[in-house]
Amino acid sequence: MQENNAVFVTTSPEDPIRSNLQRVDAHVIQPEEYEVIPAITDADLVHAVNRTPGQPDQPVVVDLSQTA
Repeated sequence: MQENNAVFVTTSPEDPIRSNLQRVDAHVIQPEEYEVIPAITDADLVHAVNRTPGQPDQPVVVDLSQTA
């Protein structure tokens, strides 16, 4: 899996959002758009971590007995 090197930038009232939010809000998700997202399995959750900038990775604790 490729590591995500995302840069987190905070926004402020002085910096306007540069996205077309009306176009984004108007988009209706179609069923075929879900096909590109694989289902999350129990095996995926075993290796899951929470990543917060400036903090060490924290393992995700999941009680698999509670899943349907």
